[in-house]
Amino acid sequence: MTAVRVLTWNLQGSRGVDIAAVAEIIRGTGAEIVALQEIRKRQVGELGSALGMDEQWWVFKHWPVVGRPEGAAVLTPHRLIATGSVVLQRAPFWSWRRRVVAEATLSRDGERFAIVNVHLSPHDATERRDREAGVVIERATTNSPVPIICGDLNELPGGPAYRTFVGAGWTDAWLAVRGEADEAAGATNWTAGPRVGRPPTQRIDYVFAPPGWLVEGCIVAVEADSFDDAAGLSDHLPVVATLRPPASGSGA
Repeated sequence: MTAVRVLTWNLQGSRGVDIAAVAEIIRGTGAEIVALQEIRKRQVGELGSALGMDEQWWVFKHWPVVGRPEGAAVLTPHRLIATGSVVLQRAPFWSWRRRVVAEATLSRDGERFAIVNVHLSPHDATERRDREAGVVIERATTNSPVPIICGDLNELPGGPAYRTFVGAGWTDAWLAVRGEADEAAGATNWTAGPRVGRPPTQRIDYVFAPPGWLVEGCIVAVEADSFDDAAGLSDHLPVVATLRPPASGSGA
């Protein structure tokens, strides 16, 4: 089985998306599965066109009324053969506290890969995140192929959702490659306050490899000298992981 490269990025789409700049960053990573959070459907279409990723799946999260609906999306140049969604946290359709999962299975030269794109409840909702992660794992352990899990967990390593994923056998790609000593370099999000002029402060965005998969690489896809430019695109940075399924094909 050949490796697959996955990118996750919370794009804060309600504030607009610089399609050209975002596409340039994604294109430079060579990612073939792109999982996005806080993204509008039209933005997904524009970004897919810029990247040449015609296969797209967008899931409604909430409609803030004053702007267009936001959601989660998966983009790929490969054929999507199955898609689905799950509501993790119910709330009125206009509430930003509503939480969803976007699920997709794709086919690449006869190999099948599945991905689960999550955006869990915010930092103050520890118990909700724990329940949401449990729902994700319950589905992930019964679905075939066993999915890659990625997205914005809204919590630091060691939090309840993180422990649920790792405890079920999924591997934190950054930790597998870089180790705990390199946590600061893996920061993907700025805490409150101005973003320009300071590096991101916390690691809350992840790619988790399914049980039995090999993690060949994981990077934050923006160099430190470009943080100020990236800070103008979103309050998150993209994470890219290169993952290889087991030779037995149990991941396909």
